Amino acid sequence: MPLSLRRALALACTAAVCLTSLSSRASGLSVVEMLESYKTGKFTAVVAELEGDIDFKDLLKQLQDQGPAWIEAGGPDDRDRRELVAATFALEAARADEWREWKFVWKQPPICGPDETHAGCIQPLSVLEWKAPPLLIEWACRRFRKDEKPRPIERWWQLAALAVAQRSEDGQFLVGDTSIGLGVDAGEILNPKLEIKHLEHVRKRFPEEARFMLAEGIARDRFWQDDATQAYGALANDPVVGGEAMMRMGVMLVQMGRREDALTHFDRAEFLTRDRYVIYLVKYFRGRIAESQRRNVEALDAYRGAVAAWPRAQSATLALASLLFQSGRRAEAQELAAAMLEANPRPADPWREYVHADNRFWPLLVGKLRAEILK
Repeated sequence: MPLSLRRALALACTAAVCLTSLSSRASGLSVVEMLESYKTGKFTAVVAELEGDIDFKDLLKQLQDQGPAWIEAGGPDDRDRRELVAATFALEAARADEWREWKFVWKQPPICGPDETHAGCIQPLSVLEWKAPPLLIEWACRRFRKDEKPRPIERWWQLAALAVAQRSEDGQFLVGDTSIGLGVDAGEILNPKLEIKHLEHVRKRFPEEARFMLAEGIARDRFWQDDATQAYGALANDPVVGGEAMMRMGVMLVQMGRREDALTHFDRAEFLTRDRYVIYLVKYFRGRIAESQRRNVEALDAYRGAVAAWPRAQSATLALASLLFQSGRRAEAQELAAAMLEANPRPADPWREYVHADNRFWPLLVGKLRAEILK
């Protein structure tokens, strides 16, 4: 038998074994068992299982089919707690799968005339297909929306849901098609009825929640800067999120080339907040602006401020070390870089995590939900 044929057969057999193994594990999935485990506080074990070989499409279907009965099985006295268990489990599952799959936007084949020449072809808009993670969030959110008045714990759940959604880096789930009006090449979709627009119904339930207002701007600032400007501007004096809104407005202006306007917003951000995440980003971008204008002394001061706010964060540490090295202060530069590399655990970098927004609050938020489940 030729070597190439033997290799092909071996690969085919290996693939068959893998598919059989995956199929057997998927068929053994029991959402009801996972819900029971989660209800009793086995959070770490459930999350570990979700991070294994899971068919999330099957998980979603089981939750849709069996979840309502499981919620009602505890009777009226336990219904609210069980609903919170199922909703929080849905968030955990969505978070476990969201970086593997979130949505597909299918580009359709062109529609051509009888002569099949491309000159007479029409290119239809793309078709949106949501995958399991956003549908898990929406399933749970729809359960909460059945209550005319939100329960206090729903606010915490919605904040956690926002953290998961922002981690996906998909503004469309939150506010709708971000390519609307831009045509097929930009990814504009044909089936807007499938839009979820999560923030639209969340804002109706929590119209005064500042973080949901801020999320409106965050979802838009890469696509619709005018709309983002309005959202951020409306929060310019907010005592809770005003600093972050002004910082994000400033970063957006930097990316638009409006550096002097950005600095004005950074001034406002520092006046409004003591949030070290916001302070870090303000200082870091002050440093980048100063460095781009060859004002290296100011850049050094700004980068030092950023590192002081968030020690060993990669972006500002490396920027500071690079400037120090260029100025001949190589020992100090090497010491900074070495301390950053030796940090264990290495701290999250606010700039690298910038696009994930409220994901930084996930440990706190899921902790609140888990504590409520165990009461």
